[in-house]
Amino acid sequence: MSAKFMYERLLKCQEAQKLVAIYTSREDDYFEAGYIEAVTASDVMFRARRSDGYEEGYVVLPLELVYRIEIDTAHLKTAELLAKHLNQPKSPGLFEKAPNKKHSLFEIAADYVYQSEEIIIIDIIGDETQVIGIIAADEYEGLEITLVDDEGRLDGTCWIKKEDILSLRFGGSVEQDLMSKLKR
Repeated sequence: MSAKFMYERLLKCQEAQKLVAIYTSREDDYFEAGYIEAVTASDVMFRARRSDGYEEGYVVLPLELVYRIEIDTAHLKTAELLAKHLNQPKSPGLFEKAPNKKHSLFEIAADYVYQSEEIIIIDIIGDETQVIGIIAADEYEGLEITLVDDEGRLDGTCWIKKEDILSLRFGGSVEQDLMSKLKR
């Protein structure tokens, strides 16, 4: 499937405000669920929703990794019912106006997290370990990350080439928990 095909379908899901299952890994039947915040020609940003109904922040993925999407499945309907039962409505969107198709959601998200000094979780191509930290510098070709360990302590510095980044995650419970530990 071409990126254009997925772009058009994700745009329709965004307009309909549907909870979407997004598949990026062909090795297993794992997917992430969320409400599409924005989609461009190169990437997609969604507000993640866990299967227990709770929101889990924002995720940005390259559009080329998305090979399958689903809506209206029993699993997604259950997550929506749990969210309603738990009084977990969709949070307000990050954007007042949707970005242009030519914009990079990755760049917008990285800049947002850099400016707000939030903790971010970064998945890297070929690396099972996530990079967790605060963006110290956002340069054209890469990011400098001040690492944060599981206990919320600063733990050195890391540099990552942007071309090797699979996803950005921010604003979720893990990131917020680490931020609260870091501020103590």
